[in-house]
Amino acid sequence: MKAFGVALWSSGLCFALCAFVTGTSLAGVHPRRKRAAQEHRYGSLPRRVVGLVGRNKRRYGGYIVHIGIVLICLGFAGNGSKKDELFRLNLGQQATVGDFTVRNDRVTVSDDGQKQTVFAHIPVFRDGKQIDTMYPGRSIFHKHEDEDARTDVAIRRSLSEDLYLVLRARLRFRNASDQPAGRRQPAR
Repeated sequence: MKAFGVALWSSGLCFALCAFVTGTSLAGVHPRRKRAAQEHRYGSLPRRVVGLVGRNKRRYGGYIVHIGIVLICLGFAGNGSKKDELFRLNLGQQATVGDFTVRNDRVTVSDDGQKQTVFAHIPVFRDGKQIDTMYPGRSIFHKHEDEDARTDVAIRRSLSEDLYLVLRARLRFRNASDQPAGRRQPAR
């Protein structure tokens, strides 16, 4: 069940508790903040806050610890909605990942003299409408063929969800001597 863009009830509960702890911590600071602001009217806000906490560590240390714990809990809450899927797409095939449908339209191989790069052209659909095209890839530098290829991750970000696409790690590249001029393709 999905409520307010959060897939799991435990994550929603964690977000609500984090908001409660943050609100009560800030409410406890508010009356003291007014008095401290009147005492020290000069300087920027961050400077005044650091000075205030530095002068009274016992009072404000607990608030800082609570806010730190809230940030840790937010990380755990966000991790609850993570979904990893591994699949292989041949040309023209499509797969569904959560609310998204991705399709492998084509693979492009290019060489700029320093590196050989393989990019997949992956249109992303939601509810049958194309919303984006992503380009995950792999690159290998010519003078470093013995090293692993560099991964170019395609990322689609939004406030409620992210989509990451990665080309498979075991992609093999051929040397220039293996292919006729002008036709460099990855080994299958």
